Amino acid sequence: MAVCMPKVRVFVDTNVIIESFRTGCWTAICEHFAIETVEKCIEEAMTGDRTDPRYVSVDAEVLNAGLAARHAVGKIDVATLVLEFPHAQGLDDGELHLLAYLRGEGVSEDIPIMLSTADKAAVVLAGQLGWLDFLICLESLVERSGVTRGQVVALAGHYRARWLDEVRVKIRLGVIP
Repeated sequence: MAVCMPKVRVFVDTNVIIESFRTGCWTAICEHFAIETVEKCIEEAMTGDRTDPRYVSVDAEVLNAGLAARHAVGKIDVATLVLEFPHAQGLDDGELHLLAYLRGEGVSEDIPIMLSTADKAAVVLAGQLGWLDFLICLESLVERSGVTRGQVVALAGHYRARWLDEVRVKIRLGVIP
């Protein structure tokens, strides 16, 4: 009898949600991973300038059906993060709320999660929080989900392993403080 392994919990930001819908891989990654996010990322993914030619429509029903969990973030969690890391104020609200939520949850090696973001400032803050090894790019999520090669090729550069690896190395070397 096969033992059913629990899905890996992966927290995604607004940009990852939108890129997943743009490339058509949202459902596949949600079937393979336990995808979670915060309310602010959902709000951001559902809004935007519909007249912008780069606008990506995110179906609320499909988005919510794919999520393993969605989390509310309190003002105290956000304020605590910003007080400790003042440059966090420069993050987009979705990434700020996502990192504040995770920090409030006490993420550590004892609580195995992955974080997927294509926002350089969020990666830098994740590094300062000691979470560089918890980061995973959308490309890796897509490949592990068995998505077609065409969808992987369609991903923008900052959703790829090469981009994330370069940023992580620069953080570790102190090139990016």
